Amino acid sequence: MTKQNIEKALVKLDWTRRQHIWPNGRRYLWTDAFGVVLLISLHRELAQQNFLDDAEWVVAEVERVLGRERGLRIGEAPDRDGQYFHYLAMWIYALSRLGAIIPKYRAEALKVAKDVSSFCFRYSWPRSRLEDA
Repeated sequence: MTKQNIEKALVKLDWTRRQHIWPNGRRYLWTDAFGVVLLISLHRELAQQNFLDDAEWVVAEVERVLGRERGLRIGEAPDRDGQYFHYLAMWIYALSRLGAIIPKYRAEALKVAKDVSSFCFRYSWPRSRLEDA
């Protein structure tokens, strides 16, 4: 990220917080996934712990608000009680990026991927290969 891009990101992040849009607004898996990646990027670029703490907070909030026994909802609103593969894929990516810094999130990303895969794919190889990942 260039210094100019970092400044733009910080200004927009500050505005979304003041407007109670994100991360302190309603949970929406797609937005939260991109937000977590942004926070991790800012942490890496600026070496400020608060961005990493915020990323972990968002992950915890997503689990608390959107987590269900059968998987993650796409959003908090009543009409968002479903799953889209691309939302889940982006969430898996966000968790894996956080997992590069804090290993327990890599395990969470793998768990989501394994949970989702049984609904989205048919395997031509023994299932145990996926379970060993």
